[in-house]
Amino acid sequence: MKKTFILAAMAAAVALGFTACGSDDDDYVAPKHDVVLPVPTSAKNAVAFDQMVDTNGNPIKSGGKTLKGITFTETGNAVAEIDGDYVVGKYTAKDGIYTLSGSVKGIVKDLTTRATGDADLTIQVEITIDGQTYNFTGDADANRHVIENMSNTALNNICRKWNFKDMSLSLDGDVKMLKVYQSGDLSQLGKDANDNGAGLTIDELGKLNKTVLGFEFTRSGKLYLTYKEAGKEVTECASWDSKNFEDFVINNVTNPNKFISNGSKISIIYNANGGCTITFFTNITGSKKNLVI
Repeated sequence: MKKTFILAAMAAAVALGFTACGSDDDDYVAPKHDVVLPVPTSAKNAVAFDQMVDTNGNPIKSGGKTLKGITFTETGNAVAEIDGDYVVGKYTAKDGIYTLSGSVKGIVKDLTTRATGDADLTIQVEITIDGQTYNFTGDADANRHVIENMSNTALNNICRKWNFKDMSLSLDGDVKMLKVYQSGDLSQLGKDANDNGAGLTIDELGKLNKTVLGFEFTRSGKLYLTYKEAGKEVTECASWDSKNFEDFVINNVTNPNKFISNGSKISIIYNANGGCTITFFTNITGSKKNLVI
């Protein structure tokens, strides 16, 4: 027998040092505020390069790893996609040259006119994964994704890094529960859901054994989720689609799990201080077999 329940309200998030908070009132509806947040200083340089290959059309490899793309986000993060891993560093940009530091070091030079479409690049990038360093160098071709229009306030507001503050959980369906958490510890969420009859197995609980640290939306349609898992920070990628930049559909999740899966929906409500409540709507299914109490 399977139990299905809906994660109907999830999180408060904070950006730029502002605060946001949840509520333990079952009838609480967060007030909607029209806000205009400062545009991050790196927003004008935000661009994503994917489907990266060398000039002969071959994958760009180092030590058995393939560099598939790099996203330069609105808040100055450089996120490199290496096979199934996403490694986050920092960058500065000037005259089409991106200088990277941290876990992703080196230079990416955009040799062609900045516009959506094909890009010719020169790359000299060093990426560290679990203590192992990989070097990717040479000329490359890639698809470029960028939105130049900076006049859309709703898009400007959402495209930034949101640090996680606390979590309020509302379950509806076969399992009913309401609780406010002071962190993004999903393992506690799973245990409490089981206390209310969710029927998650040991394996299913293990997939929730992570703590959410933050979310980053980009103009290139990417959503990066950062977890802490087994003492290590892990970044995963998904894509977002939205017509109003307040309600989002999430797909192409790199590692779909019981917290966020393909087809999940997110809504954003800003508070008066410029923080926001990020609400996830997703289905979570558990099995009564090997029920953990």
